[in-house]
This record gives sequence, C-alpha cells and structure tokens, in this order.
Amino acid sequence: MRIVKLTLLFTVILQLHLLGQEQLKHEAKLFTDSTGQVFTRVDAPAYIFISPDDSTERLMLVPSNDKLANPMEWDGHGSHYIVYKNLKQKTNIRFRVLADGIPPKSEPLFTKGLLFSYNNTYFSEIGSEVVITATDDMTGVENSYVSMDGNPFQEVSTPIVFSYEGEFEVKAYSVDNVGNAETVKDYRIITSSSASIHLNSIYFELGSTTLIPEAVNELSKLASLLQIYKDIHLEIRAHTDSRGKANFNLTLSDGRAQSVVKFLKSKGIEEDRLTAKGYGETLLINECSDGVACSEEKHKANRRVELIVKKSLP
Repeated sequence: MRIVKLTLLFTVILQLHLLGQEQLKHEAKLFTDSTGQVFTRVDAPAYIFISPDDSTERLMLVPSNDKLANPMEWDGHGSHYIVYKNLKQKTNIRFRVLADGIPPKSEPLFTKGLLFSYNNTYFSEIGSEVVITATDDMTGVENSYVSMDGNPFQEVSTPIVFSYEGEFEVKAYSVDNVGNAETVKDYRIITSSSASIHLNSIYFELGSTTLIPEAVNELSKLASLLQIYKDIHLEIRAHTDSRGKANFNLTLSDGRAQSVVKFLKSKGIEEDRLTAKGYGETLLINECSDGVACSEEKHKANRRVELIVKKSLP
C-alpha cells in the first residue's frame, strides 16, 4: 500500500465549570485561520491516521507501542511540530500546530450612562447600556456569554440595557475559537440615586485613626477615580466591631471617617463632594455584639468603611 496522505484528528473534550451560575459546556475543537494555520486546544489529544492515496476516506490509526503516541499530548501552550517522513520523496514534511491554552479576557464597557465604578461595582443611570468586550491573543474570541440575576447563561452580542432602578448581579465570560472558556467574572450593576460600596481594604492602626500603607494605596486609586467622575458625591461611613466601650468606638469610627476625607482632600478632591460619619458598633453586619464569642474574621467584617455614592445635584 502506497501511503501519501497523513490526517490528524483531534478528540473532543468537554469543559464544565460550576462557578455560581452553571457555565455552559464548550467543546475543544480545531480552528483554521485565514492563512491556513491550524490551532487546537492545549488539552485536546491528537491521533494520527493514514489513508491510501486512492481512498482518502479510509482512515486507519497508525499502530504504535509507544505510550506517548496515539493519542499524543501537547506539552504546553504554543507551537508544536509533527514531522512526517515521505520515503518516496526522501523528505520530511513538518506540520505546525498551535496549541492554545489561554482563554480570552473580557470586561464590561459602558457605552451610555456610567456614573462611577469601583473594582467590579458599577454605579450607572437608569437606561445605561453595557457591552461585553473581549480579547484573545492567539485564536480570537468566538462568543461572550452573560447571566443576569441567576438566570442561565446566554450568548450576547448586543448592548445590555438597564431600563429600571435596581441592583443587578451580572456574570460574564468569553470563549475563544478552540473552546477555551474564561473563568466566570462577577459584576454588580447599580441603577439608583445612591449606592453603597464596601472598602474592604481600608484599615487603620489598632485603636487609631492612622491609615495603614495598604489603605493609603487603595484610597489613592479612589481619588484618581473621583478626578474622572467629577459629578459624584461620597458619604464615608466608618464602623467598628463591638469590642471596647461603645462611646470610644463611636468616637474612633468618626475620627477614621474624617481621616479618609482628609486624605481625599489632600489629593485634590473638593470638600463639598465629601461627607463623613462614624457609626461605631451600632450597625454590625453579623451576630458579634457585646458578650458574643466570635472569631477574629467575623469581628474584622464589622470593622469596615463604606462609601455611599450619590450623583451630585446640578
């Protein structure tokens, strides 16, 4: 039998992630770009088949005792070469295959109505619109998918419109052309006259109103955002845990809120856009009140700084 054709078949592997809302299944598949370059997903095994030149549809798996052959496994993201020795022409034929192991990266982009954003929380006007943008460095983006408020994921290619007041839980991810699915990302979209945002990384020296270095870094980022979103007003609310005397905690929290205001003013934020108040231990978010044994982690949850974001009046 004279062999003149070499065929590569790639197995299909299903991917299923359970990250809150169930992600859709995405199959590993081949992708060929406009230049004829072949791509595959990095975790898709490859089998080598041969066929006679007069019956190319008759594929036969190449036998091998090598445990690393049929299937072959790609040893990482990037270029791989399969060499076929053509005995008749006394030459080696090299097949270049690009194995893609990196999923796309996506993020929301507001095309209308964004007022303020902080980390993964977006404060926007009623009627605001957002699109999911995604990039992929190797095979390109095939589709993006969105889940709203716990509903099943759906393919999305048009703007999402938030047409009424409320708070929306948005989950999104994108898939490239060989089936790599991005880890689901969570976003919080708020369309309201005001919104509350927790600053979990804003901490102070023990029993003090002095900001620790990590808090200074986070507040510097916040100040930069306030320079961009100039029609936003902030109310800073500081809270303590229940340990210590209630009056001391109230005074301490008020001093800490004022420290945040002082820092933001030092970065050029106008004073009339900032208000501050300390609540001490009066608004605990868990059961850790006086006399209740709690872990340090639960006490830490109560020692928080909140931003109440409001659109400034014209």
